[in-house]
Formats: sequence, structure tokens, C-alpha cells
Amino acid sequence: MKITVTLLALVALAYSAPQPRKLFHEHYEDFIDIIMEEAGKDLQELAAEYVQFEEFRVSLNYMQTSEFKNLVYEMEDLPEFKAEVVQFLEGHNIDIIFFVNVINDLVDGIQRRSTRSVASGNDMSSFVKDCISKFPKEKLVALFEEKKAEDESFKVAMESFELEEWNQIYSALWENEIFKQEVDILLGYGIDVAVLLDEAVAIMGIFK
Repeated sequence: MKITVTLLALVALAYSAPQPRKLFHEHYEDFIDIIMEEAGKDLQELAAEYVQFEEFRVSLNYMQTSEFKNLVYEMEDLPEFKAEVVQFLEGHNIDIIFFVNVINDLVDGIQRRSTRSVASGNDMSSFVKDCISKFPKEKLVALFEEKKAEDESFKVAMESFELEEWNQIYSALWENEIFKQEVDILLGYGIDVAVLLDEAVAIMGIFK
């Protein structure tokens, strides 16, 4: 099962000249490693509890359908995404492919887990928010600051998302009528794109 969701992945690093650059997904995996070490068991128990809820299963089942895959492909083909977002990301050494596998592993893992926890709701959005609440925030923030201080490429890549150019591109995508319709379709199945993006950046210690 392969599920495609367009999230971010950057290319960064440069310690000394003889060493190869560290890809952004390797940085991202450093954050995920901390999360799994500190909260992995809690997240597994949380996933197992949510699988019992019909509302959550509706989202999970939809994410495995060809309809979902086709909808995401349509999103990726939008001019505002293909010509603007991708071009900007590639121009700043950003590759989104890694995050495709992150989402794949997440969905596969949810279905295999079976233990217990305490859920605050019964749908996908509640699940994501509950996951974020269990992240080891202080350690993630510390790692993010450490990487920015020690790795100029990582710092520049992250700062690119503070540029007005990115704000305009991102806003234009969310103003596209087709994109908004597709976001609404996902929301109808309990999948809130904005909440998923919140989780993607929270993994790196960036919390709202």
C-alpha cells in the first residue's frame, strides 16, 4: 500500500569538506527517533485505541482507496502546486518524496497496533492532535535549535519558509478553487490537511 501526501523534505548539511552532505530526511529521522524513544509506546497505544472508533476507521480506510490516491495526484497536478510549490521547494533543495514513505509507514503501523491508551476524541484530527500532545516537546525544540546553529544549510532551508515568496505561493495554493474542493472532500472523510501539516512541523519541534 502506497499513500501519497505532499509534505516537505529538505536537503541540508555540511560539516567538513570531505564528508557528504546530510540529506534532510536524515535530519527528519533524527527527530522521529527522539519521538519514538520518548513516546513510541504511548503513540502505539493511542493508535490502537483510535482504531476501535468508526469515525477514525472511515479516514483510515479512505486513505487506502484508489479514490484517495487519485485525489492526491490531482492536487499534485494543479499549476499552483506543480509549477509554483515544487519549483520553490526544488530551488531550496527540498524534496517531498521522503514524506510519502512517512505517511505510508504511519498508516501501515496504525493497522498493526493493538494495545491501549486514552483518546480525547474519535476521529483522525483528534488522533493527530493527541499524538502531538505526546511529543517530547523540549527535546524536539532543543534538537531543532541545535541543527540550526550547527548546520548552515539546514538553517537556510528552514528560513526559506519565512520568505514572502513562500507565503505568496502557499496562499495561492490554498486559494485555488479545485484545491479547496479537494481539501473539503478529504475533510468529509475526517482528514484535515491543516492538522496533518501541523503534525509534520511539530515533529521538528515547531509548535503552534
